[in-house]
Amino acid sequence: MMTQPIRTVNNLSSETSPAGGNDIAKSSLPLSFEERRLLDLRARYARAEVLANALGDMILSLRRTFGRLTAAIKENYKLRAAETQLNRMTDRELADLGLCRADIAFAVRETQGFRPQFDVADPVTTANQDWRRAA
Repeated sequence: MMTQPIRTVNNLSSETSPAGGNDIAKSSLPLSFEERRLLDLRARYARAEVLANALGDMILSLRRTFGRLTAAIKENYKLRAAETQLNRMTDRELADLGLCRADIAFAVRETQGFRPQFDVADPVTTANQDWRRAA
């Protein structure tokens, strides 16, 4: 069985200096304790400022998203109320408006700026396919 070599004190790191060393401690500029403390405080303030700005931006983004969501829900309720009101009308009243029951959802959304898009790949054919028998 092989044993590990015994490490000397020079190979071990201590709690006062990190294992990789500190750039400030390695630098050729002799910094006093007070200068290192002020440098550390500036770095902490800079990190806190970055985090505070990120948190503030996130809160504003959530507020805008929540505002858009509530506006969309309110708009949906308005559209559904208009559809309900038109569905309560009789066929005669709808005919006076130029609508039939199938057109209510499209008519309501068209007035709000929503136009349904239909992609028609096949050419339009006549609804009555019995034209051969009629001839």
